[in-house]
Amino acid sequence: MKNRYLYKFYYYIFLFSILFIFSCKDTDVVGLEVQPSSDRIEISSSNFGQNDSLFSITISTESVDSLRSDETSSLLLGSMFDPIFGFIHSSFFTQISLSESNIDLGDNPIADSVVFSYSYSGYYGDLTSFNELEVYYCTDNIYKDSIYYSNYAQSDCDNSLNGLLASFEINSDTSISPTLKMNLGGGIGQQILDMGTDDLLIDNETFKDNFGYFKIIPNTPFSHSMALNTILYLNPSGSNTVFTVYYHNNSSDSLRLDFVLDGESARINIFNEKPLSVLNLGADFAYVQSMAGFKSKLVLQNTNLLAGALEGKAINKVTLSFDIENDENYPAHENLSLVRVDSSGNNIFLSDYITEGVTHFGGSLNNDQYTFNITRYFYNLLYDSSFTSDLYLLSSGGSINANRTVINNSSLKITVLYSDL
Repeated sequence: MKNRYLYKFYYYIFLFSILFIFSCKDTDVVGLEVQPSSDRIEISSSNFGQNDSLFSITISTESVDSLRSDETSSLLLGSMFDPIFGFIHSSFFTQISLSESNIDLGDNPIADSVVFSYSYSGYYGDLTSFNELEVYYCTDNIYKDSIYYSNYAQSDCDNSLNGLLASFEINSDTSISPTLKMNLGGGIGQQILDMGTDDLLIDNETFKDNFGYFKIIPNTPFSHSMALNTILYLNPSGSNTVFTVYYHNNSSDSLRLDFVLDGESARINIFNEKPLSVLNLGADFAYVQSMAGFKSKLVLQNTNLLAGALEGKAINKVTLSFDIENDENYPAHENLSLVRVDSSGNNIFLSDYITEGVTHFGGSLNNDQYTFNITRYFYNLLYDSSFTSDLYLLSSGGSINANRTVINNSSLKITVLYSDL
């Protein structure tokens, strides 16, 4: 019995001691008191900018030749004149696809009207200035299983002075799906109905092999689009996106034939060429622009000297950051992409992005600044001779947005956080 009470006494003494230790408020002090000063890790941070004597970065602007632009989630339509980037123009090509097979139009189908409409998810610029538009029919073909780029040139579109468009309107009511509605003349509708008489509306493959596609441009043949200041983001899968032929036949006056604009419909965004000569270059700035516009090249200099300075140190974190020139009339990109150039000249994603993911990697605009975590890339650059020192800043989603970014070169810096062991 005595031993049992003694056991309980020692148990409570032990429990009280544990609770006392963990209830100390300054836990960091306890750790530092028992750690020898010679074993402590001192954290330092070094910033290297454009003109650093040890390590520097050069930045320049280059034109983007073209972007892959087929089957994008948004179709861009509009024109702008930017005081820095010059003239910007976006049109697109699209097929239409049958919504069902083996269509029976009845006896003597006659087209009454055609409505070509798109839901739109947003726009860049001033929506009220969107006041010029045209639609043309192209007799050649494009294909869903082919790859197309933003400089694709059609071979046979009807570019006569009289296009298909009778009128158009933009409904910007956000309580419903905002819509661009284009009213076409009945001629193109009758052309489609006549295909039913020839048994060409039996399935999509037969229809698309015999019909062609449409070209939609933001201006008329008489305009230079200087009055426009909008790029619309059209949604090919939107709730109000449809191509409809309204018609009547011998037995009914109110019939419609609907076509879909996504699914099996090939589509291509087309952007105007933007040579470096059109850019209003400033010596203190670099530029990134969507729609096959411009990209910025970064070259890291004297990396061998920096490797020597960091010898015997542990690299904990490395970031690349820079500020932008903010212009409310021309918003910057919400995100930029940073890629490296490999020894074969190909652009590839950094391992920081591939391994750690976009949240860790960064690249989002925050308080007029972009920051990228490039720790893995930087380490490989210093100690792997196969790595090049060339990086590119690219527009993120360059085929589906119209944003542009002006970089303040003097703010460009790489911050290295390291440990002296």
